Amino acid sequence: MPYDKQTQEDMFSKIALWKESGLSQKAYCQQNNIRYYVFHYWYKRYRDQQSAVKENTFVPLNVKPSTVSLSSSAIEILLPDGKRILFHQPVGPDYLKALIS
Repeated sequence: MPYDKQTQEDMFSKIALWKESGLSQKAYCQQNNIRYYVFHYWYKRYRDQQSAVKENTFVPLNVKPSTVSLSSSAIEILLPDGKRILFHQPVGPDYLKALIS
C-alpha cells in the first residue's frame, strides 16, 4: 500500500508523541482517533527504519595508550551492546579492520 512521504512523516511524528506519552498503544490510539491496526502497521515500519539506520552507522573506535609494551599486552574491544572481544596476543590494524567490516 503506497503512502506519500507526508503520511509517513505524520505517522512517525505520532509514534514519537506516543513514546513520550507513556500510554499503551491502544490507549494512545483511542485518545487520538487513530485506528489501532493502522498505528501498528506504521510502528512496524518505524522500527524497521530505525533498525536499518542503526545497522548502517559507524561506531567510533577509541584507542587508549598503553603503558605495557605491545608484545606483552592484550587487546580488548568493547562493543556498544556490551559484548567484548579479547585478544591475548597482538593483532594488526588490517586484521581488526577485516574483523569489524
